[in-house]
Amino acid sequence: MTSPELPGDAASIAIACELLAREGHLLDQQRWDDWLALYREDCQFWLPTWKSEHELVGNPMREVSLIFLESRAGLEDRVVRIRSRKSVTAMPLPRTAHFCANVLARPAGDGTLEGLASWQVHAFDPRTQAQHSLWGRYEFALRQVKPAGPWQYQRKKVVICNDLYPAVVDFYSV
Repeated sequence: MTSPELPGDAASIAIACELLAREGHLLDQQRWDDWLALYREDCQFWLPTWKSEHELVGNPMREVSLIFLESRAGLEDRVVRIRSRKSVTAMPLPRTAHFCANVLARPAGDGTLEGLASWQVHAFDPRTQAQHSLWGRYEFALRQVKPAGPWQYQRKKVVICNDLYPAVVDFYSV
């Protein structure tokens, strides 16, 4: 994964900024199909837990994660649960506003871009009328569908820095 010390290039950063902003808007508008289209079929989506105060779990296959999905099918299943209203902890869904900043990205070979970003999500829970905020870091790899085609996530790791959060955490809240 890209190190914060490595410089990004302007074109890669622009591509990453656009995709991250688009994703935030789609999640805030609950446009699930358009959001899913940002992920490749073989994407990996991971929200690791903290092993200690400054160390994340390193292996999602052997250690507990908040979410670990090995393909877009896992994301699709989560969307199906929301649409079917079988996810009672998310009904009604919170209203969210996603923000992203400090984006770094660079080519990683094989038509892939790797990047880092900081993020924050503000949420309002209509059930409790409570407001919450989550923040953290994204680590991601993007891949172009075909030459001159759209970019999609190949891999996304979402690190939640304030993991003592008094609400449900799911894909729409990060």
